[in-house]
Amino acid sequence: MRFSLVAALSLASYATAQLAVTQAKLSILDSVGITTHSNEFTSASPPTPSHHSLSPQDTLRLSLSLSNNDQPFIPHQAMILWEPSTIAEKGQRGRDHLSLIKVRKGGKAKFELDLSRAPTSLLSLSTGPITATLLVGHPNTTPLRIPLGSFTLPSSLVLPFPYPPQEDLPKAWEVERYSKMPELSWTFRGKEKAVNPVVALGGLAFVLSPWVVLGGATLHLSPSLTTPTPSIFAFLTLLLSFEALIVLYWTSLKLIPTLPYFGLLAVGLAWTGRRALGDLRSRRLSRESGEKKQQ
Repeated sequence: MRFSLVAALSLASYATAQLAVTQAKLSILDSVGITTHSNEFTSASPPTPSHHSLSPQDTLRLSLSLSNNDQPFIPHQAMILWEPSTIAEKGQRGRDHLSLIKVRKGGKAKFELDLSRAPTSLLSLSTGPITATLLVGHPNTTPLRIPLGSFTLPSSLVLPFPYPPQEDLPKAWEVERYSKMPELSWTFRGKEKAVNPVVALGGLAFVLSPWVVLGGATLHLSPSLTTPTPSIFAFLTLLLSFEALIVLYWTSLKLIPTLPYFGLLAVGLAWTGRRALGDLRSRRLSRESGEKKQQ
């Protein structure tokens, strides 16, 4: 029961949390830094609607303090929304500009806009008056929307809308401008050309020629060949198995599962090869000793 009461009180105090703007001041400075217009306001006492015509060397300066329940506060969002004053232009997509305001520790914030360095998206909003609105928001609190007045930009700085023109935009800007993307078209590789039969037969003959030479040499040497010993036969069998495993790996098997089989066959080849060489050496020595006895 006590926990429910504490939770209810904390939620009620959190729900009544309200943002507030205090000690706010909007100023217009000329080229030498002299203030030509100044207006102080708060969220409880917004500035009176006014219109100002700006020169190319003017600077807009906004300073303010933010609080939540009379405590310094840093909100999640703080910005100035610039829009054309006419309804027809305000309804067009892209005719708005947001100037972010960085709130420092203690809820203090300051924003300056030098018209000589103003972004093109702001200078191309409208040829007529534009309005400025202070927006402050934070989750689970009532947002603030305070009109700051209307301003007419100097004609020497006003740019056409949109700027730059849509056709002059780099390709990477198409996504940013939400313009229609070019239609995707798939291209497929053409069919493979048939191999010339003469070339194919020549390649087949080139591949089979070593086997033909091997068969002829075997027929020529078969009268002088002796019956292989079991070790020689085992060595040749393992050698053929090793070659067959290489072919299977190349066509259908994977390397990691095939490595143990390669290892076993390699060990068997080494052992049987050593035995086969020993048998051949024994045969050669026995044959040489027989020839010496005949002499």
